[in-house]
Amino acid sequence: MRTSFATLFGVIGVALLAGCTVKSAEAPSLAGPSTLAISITMTADKDILTQNGLDEAAITVQALGPNGESRNVNLRAQILVDRVPQDYGTLSTKSLTTPSVIRYRAPAAATTVGGQVAQSVTIAVTPVGSDFQGEVSRTIQISLVPPGIILPTNPNLVPAFTITPTTATERQAFATLSFDASATTNAVGSRCNDACTYSWNFGDGTTGTGMTTTHVYRTVGTFQVALTVTDSRGAQMTSIQTITVLPSTPPTAGFQFSPASVGVNQDAFFNASESRPAAGRTIARYDWNFGDGTTGSGAIVSHRYSSPGNFAVILTVTDDAGSAAQSTPKTVEVTPTGGLTADLTFLPTAPRPGQTVSFNASNSKSDTSTIVSYKFNYGDGSPEEVSTSPTQTHVYAAVGDYVATVVVTDALGRTATKQASVKVAVTP
Repeated sequence: MRTSFATLFGVIGVALLAGCTVKSAEAPSLAGPSTLAISITMTADKDILTQNGLDEAAITVQALGPNGESRNVNLRAQILVDRVPQDYGTLSTKSLTTPSVIRYRAPAAATTVGGQVAQSVTIAVTPVGSDFQGEVSRTIQISLVPPGIILPTNPNLVPAFTITPTTATERQAFATLSFDASATTNAVGSRCNDACTYSWNFGDGTTGTGMTTTHVYRTVGTFQVALTVTDSRGAQMTSIQTITVLPSTPPTAGFQFSPASVGVNQDAFFNASESRPAAGRTIARYDWNFGDGTTGSGAIVSHRYSSPGNFAVILTVTDDAGSAAQSTPKTVEVTPTGGLTADLTFLPTAPRPGQTVSFNASNSKSDTSTIVSYKFNYGDGSPEEVSTSPTQTHVYAAVGDYVATVVVTDALGRTATKQASVKVAVTP
């Protein structure tokens, strides 16, 4: 069975399989508009036909989207001999829409074309429509053999290959896998090496050539990997292995935030540097849910909460293979003042009328800023005093119980308040 693959880059690109060996060719520049990548696959149930007017090959044509989904693409089919369109044999249809099966029937005899006997034909399908202007054809080759011809065989041709990594859990999407056919033999005890050609079908719509090669599966699933080996006489044998591709190992998500106490409209800083990708991967995205109905992105971000409360923050990291992981939620407590606290003490602790009382707010703290003003209210009807100094003095003229208050303001505009009860008496 022969399979020909072509991938549409932008509109459609190309790869073809001809003869017994896969051959890749770059597509020319495209004239149509850019769309998502689509691959065209052609699979023939037979690639060698006898020219008896009866022998047929069924050719399955599919169009697959970037996620392996079937697409409907209109195609035109034709028969080529030495790259020239010829009605050499017949096609069941020349107009098709994928997915579809067309049948090619070999001619009745080895008639000449251009003065020569045709030994093979190429079945080509070309996308049609304005989106695919300037497109090249996707092709598959069918060999034609006159009746009575015996094809070369080599019973000692034994294809063999290994896939690394060998551990099933390491065969993951977006990981680079290595394929090695150096164990192939074309005689008892003799390795084929460069005396043979090697064609690979990776089972996901892509192909390759060479005794050793690498491949990256971009989707998870089970795939049939087929190695077709051709010796110097043209004898062919195929070996197939089944490979299961698992989802790639997800990254781990973790973060820290500061300050520990966050105020309303204060910048809270979030750092995702604790997050780690799986081996061989990199983290491509950092997405934040701040728990207040807002989101953000980036490895290091800041956020301001507009109201007090407790908010559960979740970080989601996504690696370059598309695997994602969420962090354990962390609760951010937002208070009206955040990390700003006020403190107020006074001496003497039992003042008398007319005695000077010293007030001290120097133990007030701002965790991420500086305190820029102190407003003192002594509770006896005297004018408030605003100062950049945390210490002030005051004299109470009469006996009584007073409530002194200090309001501190930091450079972020946050305020905090502290009160102290002052009992003024004649005797201590």
